[in-house]
Amino acid sequence: KPLTNFYGILIRKQDFSKNSNNPNQKGVRILTRMPYLPLNQYQFLRKELAEHSWTIAENARDYFYQSALLDNSVKSWKQRVEHYLDRGAIPLPILRGNEQTWQQLTEQVQQDQQITIQSAKSEQSIIPLELSEKLVYLLGVIDGDGHLSKHQVHIVDYSKKQIEQLQQFFQELFGVTGNIREGKDGNYYILLVNGKWIVRLVNFITGHPLGRKYESLREPLILREKPYEHLRGAYWRGMFDADASYKNSLSFTSISKSLIEDLKNYLTSLHVKHCINHSKNGYTLYINAGSRQSVFNMVNCWHPEKKKEFVALLSRRHNGEIEDFQGINKQKLTIEGFFDFTFLDRKIVVHNAGSLLKQLREQKNISRRQLASVLQVAYSTLAAYENSRANPSMKVMLAFAAIMNEPLLSLLQRKNLDCFGLISSVKLPFKPSQKLLQLMRYIHPRANNYISLLTADSVLIQKIECFFSIKILRPELKRFNNFVLWHFLDTFGNYENIK
Repeated sequence: KPLTNFYGILIRKQDFSKNSNNPNQKGVRILTRMPYLPLNQYQFLRKELAEHSWTIAENARDYFYQSALLDNSVKSWKQRVEHYLDRGAIPLPILRGNEQTWQQLTEQVQQDQQITIQSAKSEQSIIPLELSEKLVYLLGVIDGDGHLSKHQVHIVDYSKKQIEQLQQFFQELFGVTGNIREGKDGNYYILLVNGKWIVRLVNFITGHPLGRKYESLREPLILREKPYEHLRGAYWRGMFDADASYKNSLSFTSISKSLIEDLKNYLTSLHVKHCINHSKNGYTLYINAGSRQSVFNMVNCWHPEKKKEFVALLSRRHNGEIEDFQGINKQKLTIEGFFDFTFLDRKIVVHNAGSLLKQLREQKNISRRQLASVLQVAYSTLAAYENSRANPSMKVMLAFAAIMNEPLLSLLQRKNLDCFGLISSVKLPFKPSQKLLQLMRYIHPRANNYISLLTADSVLIQKIECFFSIKILRPELKRFNNFVLWHFLDTFGNYENIK
């Protein structure tokens, strides 16, 4: 797996050299550049480190021998190791001084598919070591609308909703909340995410250098390898959300000829018809009208504003054209074929989840005050959840799942938590079924959270009410309002206009 060698991703040769811009810099500053391993996250290493401190110190001295940190005293290095153990965080290069300890860490990290690290200033972040749909999507957005500096990821977009969505993705993937700033003209927003090692991960996967955009952008080669080919759509979704236009046609513009060639090859593999125009402003690839729906199905769009434009472009009606249900959007399913509820609106609440929060909190020996602080909710609010006086939102449940190091769906399935709500409640299935597909043919999401009924047949209405545990008050109107069900249909259903 390409991200298994996390050491090579996080640490570079330049980290061991004296800063040429600061000739008076003391050698000891070398260690402050390194990623630190927080031992409270990896308690099993403490005993090994303490028992082998002399060996680790000697190996650290040898490891840093040709670096700018000139210290040949093993005793001095042992004091450093003891200092880091007392502090509760140790630089990764020093940790490599004991083969057994390093092997234990490597096995744990590979099992977790992520590593938690922190800076010398104790700023903590998570580095995912497995490619996921959201991570690859972010890579596409960064290549399209962002750039990297030494310690920051910068992303610019005109939509505040999109910037807030990207901010949420960074929080979920890296445990880091970026800062949002309004542009000087007030017509765009900037997301700034601090994280030297996040920058290095992005650079490692995409080859995106530090600095502004450059003309040799390429689709990451790793996505053409068989284990990751299914994620190519996520990368181009991020790219399209950054640089595509849906006003009067579907087009994608870039100054990079190589990137346009990569997109051309990808679309050709999907049998999507297109053409390319070249001008002084760059290259523009146009998608033929007959292939737009295919792009929507296989690439999709997560940008809140652009998705509306994309849907509007697709829904332009011609004579004899009707709307039809085309099945489940497979890009919103987990690898196991379940609905990925992380796509649901964060405001939606999960009914009867409080007892699960309390049970798992007590199993982990976490106090209610500690958990409330981590979840960023008031102590009284968490108490209300646990005593079934209120229901936690999807936002809270996602944060709790991250703390428990368990997928959200796995948590929900523990106690069959399939009832969701906001204003009104609804029972949602965890996995597509033939019965669900049959019902979704007759319920279509419309504007303003309304759901249209293609028939007022009483038998079918009863089946819909029973399956989703809802009550349709006036079925003769052939429409009803339920925000959660509407969002479920809009997220996981594939509706299109056909002749």
